[in-house]
Amino acid sequence: MEIYAIVPVKELRQAKQRLAHALDAHERRELSLAMLGDVLAALSQSPIRRMTVISRDAAAYQIATAHGAAIVVDQTSDLNAALCQAAADVPGSAAILVAPSDIPLLRAEDVATLSATSGVALTPAHDGGTNLLLAPAARGWTFLFGRDSFARHCGEARRRRLPVHVVRLPHLERDIDEIDDLIWLAQQPGNTAAQRLARQFLEHKGAYIWR
Repeated sequence: MEIYAIVPVKELRQAKQRLAHALDAHERRELSLAMLGDVLAALSQSPIRRMTVISRDAAAYQIATAHGAAIVVDQTSDLNAALCQAAADVPGSAAILVAPSDIPLLRAEDVATLSATSGVALTPAHDGGTNLLLAPAARGWTFLFGRDSFARHCGEARRRRLPVHVVRLPHLERDIDEIDDLIWLAQQPGNTAAQRLARQFLEHKGAYIWR
């Protein structure tokens, strides 16, 4: 089954507001773009047919173009509606992969792991959210991102009588929203663009990072 990946991106002036007490607006923008680049780099090496960035942000379009992603201009004011918009032309025989733009430790092999399953595959976030979702495009999937989305997506799969596969990936358990998430990102093995920025920001601000 072919996989069509969708990466939704907020307008960067609104991104990562919960980090505002630790990072200024320019730093939050830099971090958001670095994370997007890391996610797209991983997806570009994974077994997908197409990746699409849906956003209203011109800087996100530039990063998408640099990684060979298609661009959809977000015409909505809601994440789930934006995903429906981006998925509108996905063939019914394909699967849709939703990857948030703030999981910079995504690896190509993570996508391969999810794609080896049938039905619906999900990677849960530590806060009850969904950090990866792979679902069949046939008959239109109902996107339920938001509070407790992991449980709601599992319920939607059961409602449709589809097998549910929970793929727990510790390096994807957090999206980067709070200062604790930023410190966690800096502590993880690896050297992605977002990790380099996180370490730079934290060291500059005097944070002590356990290596």
